[in-house]
Amino acid sequence: MARTDTSLLTSLQGIIERTYDLETGISDIGRYVIGDEGYRKIYGPLAAGGGVVEKVGAAQAVSAEPGARTLVRQSDTGALALSIYYPDRLIECLESNDPTRRLDDDNVDAFVTFVEELDHFLVIADRYRSAGVMSLLDLELHANVTKYLTLRMFVGKLRRAPRLSTGDSVWIRFHLFEKGEFAQADPDVRTRYRDAARLASRYVRRLDTMAPARRPRELRRFHRMTPQEKIGHIGAMS
Repeated sequence: MARTDTSLLTSLQGIIERTYDLETGISDIGRYVIGDEGYRKIYGPLAAGGGVVEKVGAAQAVSAEPGARTLVRQSDTGALALSIYYPDRLIECLESNDPTRRLDDDNVDAFVTFVEELDHFLVIADRYRSAGVMSLLDLELHANVTKYLTLRMFVGKLRRAPRLSTGDSVWIRFHLFEKGEFAQADPDVRTRYRDAARLASRYVRRLDTMAPARRPRELRRFHRMTPQEKIGHIGAMS
């Protein structure tokens, strides 16, 4: 098991589930998190044996080594089996640079990767329970929106200000949408990440213009749209 900050993990789970009114049925998220050793034990044999594992990786890798990812497979009983792999080095970064106390260039990538994979996990669990439709582009789009909202929330709390400064907003958008550091070798995967970032950037820009009281309903409605409906909705908002 990775050395996770359980308080941060469960706090973020609550934030994401409340934001979109998710019904995941997950009461102990820490049970589903694995570190380097767990990844080798679970993923290694499956890969060697030709097992079907869907790896939903983070858009931005923090190093050239295997990055954080959500692992999806069918269990022996036919049920969906999910795990989140957080590399030990990512957890160590967050432990030594606590994002609840400080967010800057040293820990922002690790933090948004942490949020991204948790969002993937919770959205997949919610979709599975409701027999909903999802796609890989949809998962990445959803995670980008969640990362933006979470960063704004955490930066706002750290600043103890009712509104973020222009500089803070520019910093958040740069790290999420403008750095363009997509490390995946597959060009189709890179295209998917770029499209998801572009769509999310357009969506949250419009979301920011809404009255705060309207945003929860809008986000829950957005979450429940099909992938194609989301793209059309963003186009209509722009």
